This record gives sequence, structure tokens and C-alpha cells, in this order.
Amino acid sequence: MNLDIVNKKLSKLSSIDRINYLHSIFKDQLFALSSAGIDSGLMIDHLLKSKNNIPVLHIDTGFLPKETIEFKNELEKYYKNKFIRLYPNKEDLRDIKESKLWVYDPDLYSKMTKIEPLNSAILRLNIKALMSGARSDQNENRASLNFVEKGINGELRVYPFLDWSSGMVHDYINNNNLPVHKLKAMGFDSVGDAHSTLPGENRAGRQIYECGINVVSGKPIIEE
Repeated sequence: MNLDIVNKKLSKLSSIDRINYLHSIFKDQLFALSSAGIDSGLMIDHLLKSKNNIPVLHIDTGFLPKETIEFKNELEKYYKNKFIRLYPNKEDLRDIKESKLWVYDPDLYSKMTKIEPLNSAILRLNIKALMSGARSDQNENRASLNFVEKGINGELRVYPFLDWSSGMVHDYINNNNLPVHKLKAMGFDSVGDAHSTLPGENRAGRQIYECGINVVSGKPIIEE
């Protein structure tokens, strides 16, 4: 696949047409990744309207706020499909809790709770293309992304909402009466794990600004 040609084509399509185009290529090897974060309703609504029944992965680190778990359940009901739950090794999780690993080695913490479960799922489920809701206006790393990038396990990473602004996202969510994360009303623009997320604009409240869950072409980004 010539990524330059694909990226040029996707730049001219709407987000839902991007999803449909990708599904026409990858069929049941196209998956989506949702954090059940503040803006996650945008992608879930587009997946529902595409009518392609695309499976959704969700990483449960074991430290998510209860509001995120509740929102994930709400999104599942809206999408009419259970998400595929990914989680760390139980023994690793016990050690992480006892040591509070996120305090003194956040990179290793992210690797054990997010990156390794995701990489394992990509190989186990034979995923060839993985979508996320990352947008170019979220930070400098994401501003350098293309609609399609090479992942690190042979898969492609695709970003159908890359050119959306935060204002466009919030207007879409409001205008379509989509489910909303409860922490949004408490000043959270982005939500990670309960022990390392505070209210803040964009990703300013995140202790781990970029956890490396989606490493593409050497550029680490996180799912939304």
C-alpha cells in the first residue's frame, strides 16, 4: 500500500467516508481503539453510523476513574456492542499497585499497563489497521501525524479525525446529543488514570502527557 496516495485520498474525504474506505480495504482486520475519554463519543458515533460493526478495543489499566468505567459502559450501550477489554498481567498489576510504579517510573508503568496489552492484542487478533481519535490540535506530536502511519507491529495506525478541532468535536457531540463523560463538567479536558490526572485544559492535567500507546514512525501518541 502506498501511504502517500492513501493519505492524499483520505484528506479529501469526510471522517465517516474515511472509515468506510478503510473498512473496504481491511474488512474484519480493521479495529478501533477507545479510551472512553472525554471526546470518545465522536468516534463511537461515527462507527455506529458507518454500519460496519467495527470491533472496539478498550484498555483497562486497573486504575481508571469510576467515571471512565461508567462512560465506557454507556458507550457500549450506545454502540450496541461490547468493547474488547485489554488489561495488564494480574501479577504485574499487583506489583504495580504495591510499588506505585507510576510515581517513580511512569514510562515503565505505561509500558506494562497499556503498551504491552495493546501490542499483544494486535498480534493475537491479527489486526492490520487500528483507528484512534487522535487529532492534530492536541499537541506537537500529533500535529506531525498523517491520516495513516505505520505502526510497530506490522499494522497501520489510522486517524480519521486528525483534522478536527476541539471546537468541532464539542459541537458535534452536543448537536448529536452523544453520551458525555461525567468528568468533563468538572474541568477535565482529558482523562487518564485516577492517580495521575487532574482537571486541566487539553492534556495539561495529565501526569503522563504521552504514554506511547500508539508509537508510529517514532512519534508516540495516545488514544482518545
